[in-house]
Amino acid sequence: MTRLFLKFKIHMVCLALIAFLGQSCTPKKIASDITAQIMTAGAPSFEMESDIEIAKNASMTMLKMIEAFQYDNPKNKNLNTLLARSYANYTQGFVEFDMLAFQDVDEAKYQKSFQRAKDFYTKGKDFGLKALTTNGAYKRALNKDLGTYEKALKSFGRGAVPQMFWTAMNWGSLINLSKDSPIAIAEFPKAEALMARVLKLDENYFYGGPHLFFGFSYGARPKLFGGDLAKSKVHFEKALSAYQRKFLMGLVFYAQIYAIEAKDAQLFDSLLNEVLSADATALPEARLANEMAKIRARWLLDNKAKFFSY
Repeated sequence: MTRLFLKFKIHMVCLALIAFLGQSCTPKKIASDITAQIMTAGAPSFEMESDIEIAKNASMTMLKMIEAFQYDNPKNKNLNTLLARSYANYTQGFVEFDMLAFQDVDEAKYQKSFQRAKDFYTKGKDFGLKALTTNGAYKRALNKDLGTYEKALKSFGRGAVPQMFWTAMNWGSLINLSKDSPIAIAEFPKAEALMARVLKLDENYFYGGPHLFFGFSYGARPKLFGGDLAKSKVHFEKALSAYQRKFLMGLVFYAQIYAIEAKDAQLFDSLLNEVLSADATALPEARLANEMAKIRARWLLDNKAKFFSY
C-alpha cells in the first residue's frame, strides 16, 4: 500500500512538473534563453573587431537578429540588456560621428543622423527599462517622485550593473539630444540617479564608463543646470586612470567635452595626439572602440578651428 501511494505521489509530481514546463518552459523558450546567454557571452568578441567598416556593416544585421529573438522572448533580461548595450554603442560610435561630420556641411544628412540617433537611443532606453522593470520595486517607483525612485534603486545589487549602466547611457544620451524638450530634461535626474547607483556599485564598469558619463554630464551642461567643469575633469581623469589610459575613446571624450568647454586648446591637442600615437591593440577587448577613437581624434584635430576661435 505504501509503495502504491509513493508511486501515485511521484506520478502526480511528474504531471505537475510537465504542466509547469508546458506553460513556462517550452522548448522554444528554453532555446531562446540559451541563445540569449550565448549572445551575451559572445558580445565582447564583436567589440574586439579591428575593421571598422566590417563592424559597421555587421552591426545592424546583428541588432535586428537579436531583436527577433527578443520579440519572441520579450521578458528575457539578457536579450533586453544586450540590445540596450548594442544600441548605445552603435549610436555613439557610428551615428553620432555622422552627426559630427555632417553638421554645417550637409544639413539633410545631419538631420537624418540626428533623428536616427534619437530613435536608436530611445530603443536602447526602452530595452534597458524592460530589463530593469523585472525588479518590482523599481517598476513601481519608475514614475514616482525622485526620492521614491532613488530609494528603489537601492534594491539593485552589483549583478544589475549592466542593465542599469546601459539604460542610463541610452537615457542620458537621448536627453542630451532633446534639449528643446522640457519633458526630456525633467527626466535627467532619474537617469543620473541610475548611473550614480552604478558608480557606487562598480565605478570602473565598461572602462570607467560611469565616470565618463559624469565627465560628459558635468562638462556639457551649462552652470545654470548643474554644469561643473572641475567635477567633469575629476571624473574624466578617474575614468582614464582605471585602464591606464588604454581606453582611447575616453581620451577623445575628454578632449571633445571638457577641453572644448574649458577652452583649453593645448589639452585638446595633447589628448588627441595621445590617441593617435597610442597602440589600439593595448586593450584587445576594446579594439573596435580604440580604432574608432583614432578616426574621431584625427577628425577633431583636422577641424579644430570649428571649436576654438583665436
